[in-house]
Amino acid sequence: IHKCFDEKNNQDGIVEFDMRSQESSGTNKLFNISGPVFDVLNDGGVLVIDELDASLHPLLTLAVTKLFHSKESNRNSAQLIFATHDTNLLNYGNYRRDQVFFVEKDNFGASSMYSLVDYKEEGKTIRKDRSFEKDYIEGRYGAIPFIDNVTNVKLEWHEK
Repeated sequence: IHKCFDEKNNQDGIVEFDMRSQESSGTNKLFNISGPVFDVLNDGGVLVIDELDASLHPLLTLAVTKLFHSKESNRNSAQLIFATHDTNLLNYGNYRRDQVFFVEKDNFGASSMYSLVDYKEEGKTIRKDRSFEKDYIEGRYGAIPFIDNVTNVKLEWHEK
């Protein structure tokens, strides 16, 4: 339901609308995951969400994950496990190193998973004050897609 206003900005009624067809995919996603999120926060347990960030604004994704870090909203030690492509979440202070895992495919398509806390550079663990996002985008931790020269892909497609 949305409130309606007249030209003097006074509320003069309400209008009903259909969530699926008249709201953004992000709003729909937030409503769709809110039940499971609040259930697990209330009851404890583990919630697994693939591509949590899909259709959500990065600040909304961060807000959902912060619910699980808050002692106030997460009194029963619920856990959230999620996959994401939103590198903004790697900004300093959002997560501890032991909360960040990477998945990388090898040349045969097999995936391996490793934690940032286990990653070593010159025999030393990564400092917790490093810019995880910047380092990840630069390829320091691996787990980035292999992107061939896009021009070559276009030329090969065009030749067919």
